Amino acid sequence: MVASKNSPSHQTAEGPSTPDGLDTLNIAALIYRLDAGVPLLVDANETARRQLHLGDGFPMADPWQWLDAHRYPAAGLDHPALLNVSSENSSQWQCFHIRQHAQPLQALKLKISPLETLADEGATRHVLIAIGEITAIDDTPGLLPQAQPHLRQVLGNLPMGVCIIDLEGYLRLVNHAFCEFFGYAETDLLNAHFRKLLPSQHHQTAEKQHAASFFDELDQRRAVEVQLHDGSSRTVIIEDTISHDEAGQPQRIAFLVDITERCDIERQLEEKNRRLEYLATRDDLTGLHNRRFGLELLEQTLERSQRYGEKVAIAMLDLDHFKEINDRYGHAVGDEVLTEFSHFMIGALRSSDTLVRWGGEEFLVILPGVDRFSAQTTIDRVLKQLRQRTLSTPRLRVSFSAGVGEYRHQMPKGLLEEVDHALYQAKSAGRGCVSIAPVSSACQERCCTPTFPSFQG
Repeated sequence: MVASKNSPSHQTAEGPSTPDGLDTLNIAALIYRLDAGVPLLVDANETARRQLHLGDGFPMADPWQWLDAHRYPAAGLDHPALLNVSSENSSQWQCFHIRQHAQPLQALKLKISPLETLADEGATRHVLIAIGEITAIDDTPGLLPQAQPHLRQVLGNLPMGVCIIDLEGYLRLVNHAFCEFFGYAETDLLNAHFRKLLPSQHHQTAEKQHAASFFDELDQRRAVEVQLHDGSSRTVIIEDTISHDEAGQPQRIAFLVDITERCDIERQLEEKNRRLEYLATRDDLTGLHNRRFGLELLEQTLERSQRYGEKVAIAMLDLDHFKEINDRYGHAVGDEVLTEFSHFMIGALRSSDTLVRWGGEEFLVILPGVDRFSAQTTIDRVLKQLRQRTLSTPRLRVSFSAGVGEYRHQMPKGLLEEVDHALYQAKSAGRGCVSIAPVSSACQERCCTPTFPSFQG
C-alpha cells in the first residue's frame, strides 16, 4: 500500500497509483518510479492525462521536455522527480515549465513528495508530483518588440554577429550572421538564454559577470569561448554596450568577431617559440642543458655562492673509451649510450644538482652546497653504480673518468681549467676514477678569511 505524506492513495498491480481525491480538486498528479536514480513515468490521474495529453501507455519516458523556472532545460539531476525535497519544502509550490510537441509552452506550479511503499527495494523508489496550476504561454519568438523595428533593421544587415540580451540573460534579437555562425535557426535562439551558446563549465561565471556588469553601462571587450550547435568550440571577441529600449528597460547589445584562427596561429607561434627556446638551451640528443646555457648556469651559481657564502663544487666527466664504442657498434649505439647515461645520471644525482652535456662524451656537473671532497664522494658513488648497469641494446658496461674542483672565487674559466686538469690526471691514472683538483697557495691565501675557511687539497 502506498502512503503519501499528504494524501491517501492506492496501489495497482503495476505499482503505486495516484492519490485519490486529486481529480476532484482539478489537480494533475504524476507518479515517477526511480530506478537507480533514473525517473520513469508510471502513472497519472485523469486530470493529468487530460491536461497534459497523456495516453494509457504506462510506464513511459517523459513525453515532454522539462524546463526550470527560468526556462532552462531541467534534465539529468535537475529533473523535478530527482530533487531532494524535505518535509518542509514538500508543501511549497515550485515553478517549472514543460515543452510538448505541437503544444504551447506551459508553466506549472507543482509540489514534489516522496512516496513510501513496501514494494520499494534497493535503488527503486517512487515520487509523486502534484500539479496545481497549468498555464499555457505564448512563446512564439518575436524578432524584437515592434517599438524598435529600426534597431532590428540596422543590426540585421551587419556582416558580423550581433545579438541583444535582456537583463535576465535572454536573447531578444539575433541577426543573420549571428545565427549562421552558431549554426542555429533564428527561432531556436530567440528567447533562449545565452547559456545555450556557452560550454557548461562557463555557465555560472558568465551569469555572474552578466549580472554584475549590466548596470555599469560601459563598453566592454573580452575574449570568450562559445559552443556551436554541432558541439564544437570557437573563440570570439565580444564587444558590447548597454542601451535601453523604448520602455526604459536595459539591454545589452553584443557584437561578435570570430578570432579562433588568430588564436590558433598565436598558439602555434607560442609553441614554436617554446621549441626554439628549448633548442637554444638544451642538447637535442639527451635533453640536457647544452654547453652555452650550462656556462650561464655555472656563472649564476658561482655569483650566488659569492653573494651568500655557499660552497659550490663542479665535476667534469668523460666516458671512457667512447670512440671504441662508436667504431665497433656504430654511432646509433653511441647515441643510445649517451642518452641512457644521461638518464642514469639524472636519477643518481640530487635534484639540486645540474647536469650539462659539455660536448661529445663530456658532461659537466654543478653541485651546490658541497665542497670538493663531498663532491668526490658523490661522483665516486655514481661511478660505482654505473659499473653495475648495462647501457644500450648491446648491453654495454661503461665507466667514466672525472675531475672535481671547488669554487674559491676563481673566474669560471679558471675553475673549469682546474677541473679539466684533474680530469686529465684521472685519465692518466688509468681511467675509471675521480681526481680532485689541487688548490693553489695563492687561492688558499685569498680564501683564508673568517667567512671562508681554507681547505687543504
